[in-house]
Amino acid sequence: MSFWVVSHLPIMFIIWHDSDFDFALWIYENSSLSKEREETILRQMPKGNTPDSLERSLKNHSDSQILPLIKYEHPDIIIQHINEKTGESKIIFATEFMTHTPQWQHPAQRFSRIYSSSQLKIPVALVLPRSKSKFEKRRFGEYRETKYVCSPVIYSLFITTSLINQCPTLLFHWPDVDGYLVTDAKHPTAPAKKQDIIEWFTFLELAISSNCSLSNAFIQNWITKLKTNAATVSLSNYDTIKGVFETRNIISKYNLDVNKLSKSFIINDKTLIFEPTGLSPPTSYFRTDPYAGMLCAFDNLFCRDAKGRKIMNILLRAKNVELSKLSELGTFIDIHAHSVNNCPFSDLSASQKLKVDEIASHLNSGSCPYTSSKQQRIYGEVADVIVFDDAIYYRGDKNN
Repeated sequence: MSFWVVSHLPIMFIIWHDSDFDFALWIYENSSLSKEREETILRQMPKGNTPDSLERSLKNHSDSQILPLIKYEHPDIIIQHINEKTGESKIIFATEFMTHTPQWQHPAQRFSRIYSSSQLKIPVALVLPRSKSKFEKRRFGEYRETKYVCSPVIYSLFITTSLINQCPTLLFHWPDVDGYLVTDAKHPTAPAKKQDIIEWFTFLELAISSNCSLSNAFIQNWITKLKTNAATVSLSNYDTIKGVFETRNIISKYNLDVNKLSKSFIINDKTLIFEPTGLSPPTSYFRTDPYAGMLCAFDNLFCRDAKGRKIMNILLRAKNVELSKLSELGTFIDIHAHSVNNCPFSDLSASQKLKVDEIASHLNSGSCPYTSSKQQRIYGEVADVIVFDDAIYYRGDKNN
């Protein structure tokens, strides 16, 4: 089946946006991208990860390079540079913006949009309120103003992620006045270009100029600034974590099949049990928000060493959820035939080295977890094992 038409592209930047053209335009107008001699175009990311959605949105072979960044969730913005002289296509930056109240669960929910970019060593940032005020209904119908502030753990999460991935993974604050967010006068979904947003643009310009290493003075200073707001992180602070246990005892307790476990799972002495109580509320079956992002956050905070190597396993206990029902709903697919080595989602080099027809064949194979549901893409691939009420699901890649 025909998938993409390969064309000879000019030297250019692409600002990929997640359905908000005006937001992408705000970035273009306020950055050097509007002043470059090279062309800059604004394009919408695929609306989903289904093969049909990808086929409709991705037109050139170089477009496939965004796939590793959207394998879990789509960030708001991805910036790509394409150079016809060298044949090089490079993702240079990714970012996510949020306007929700900034206590732990909301920024943690969005961490799955940061997680893969940082692992791929793409400079990435989250912009969120430092504080946000809102009126909330109290008893007897009375409304009272409540101010929420950014959780100190979020600063720790971004510092840790920067260090373990050796990639700038930064946090900036949306400008506010007494907890009320200030937006751009021309682009109402974007923040005003003041306070931290000026620094966010500095970060973007470093990425555009290919001067965005972790050793850069601006980045080092910004991480130091984040440290002043950070807090010590403890497992005991989270009721979604049941605890850390000996791996051999976990294998016995849940009767895990060692032949289906990854090599690292068996080698690692400890296993963290992630057991949220709200995975299956009356309004949904196998809920993702905020738990999918939390899973990614806990992986970085507790399960990796200073070099980013996995030293502790994660087992997701999905209570009140059955794998058989998820299979009937199409939420989980059979991935036993999935080829990790030929998966364009796996890393940036894979998305470039594979031919167009190889990528098309893989995406339409029906066995790639990254073309399945958000539950399978994140829960199924970040957790090493999921223990459902009726079955056990093992992560696809057994080599790591």
